[in-house]
Amino acid sequence: MKKISFTILLGILCINLISAQNDKGWNDRNNPSAEAENTNQWTLGFGVNAVNNSDAQFEELTNSDHWAFARIPFYLSAEASVGSNFSVGTMVSFNYFTDGKIYEGQTILGEDKGGNDAGYLAVDLNLRYSFLNSNTFEPYVSVGTGVSHFGDYTTQAGTSFNPIDIFTLNAGLGMNVWFSPTWGVNLNATGKWGVATEYTNHNQASIGILYSIK
Repeated sequence: MKKISFTILLGILCINLISAQNDKGWNDRNNPSAEAENTNQWTLGFGVNAVNNSDAQFEELTNSDHWAFARIPFYLSAEASVGSNFSVGTMVSFNYFTDGKIYEGQTILGEDKGGNDAGYLAVDLNLRYSFLNSNTFEPYVSVGTGVSHFGDYTTQAGTSFNPIDIFTLNAGLGMNVWFSPTWGVNLNATGKWGVATEYTNHNQASIGILYSIK
């Protein structure tokens, strides 16, 4: 949890420092040729996410047993524009691996059957590059880092595992679809690779609502 707290603090500091150094540079979404009025554009997000930690690499991506989506599969995000087509942001996401889900190649025995579900909490920082200037469609690629927490769990084979916190390097792609200058929808897919650990590489997909603050 100390790693997660440190990552949250680092994300806040990074966004504040970059925002303070960028008094210019953002065009109004409704008027791309207009000069910015010494303000940064902030975007807040809320939605749902699914996590795949099945250890199946890119095989069987459509297998629902590989994707965690239970209890509180939500995320919160905040993003600030920092330069031409670039933005930095942070995302906090929650989820649970419940009974029958494949976790590191083994099947979870859920709490309702005498086992233990595996909770998931992640705090991620990212740098995004949007490669299409459009008032409606905003596809992007992203890179970043984060901390993922996997709670203790029990498998159907009767083995119990302790919780683990890991640093990750992340890469992803996604798209913002704007229905107005203020409201939009975000679609995102991210791969996360564990650093200095034999596991846990995993994938995360999300969809959510965006609110833009000028």
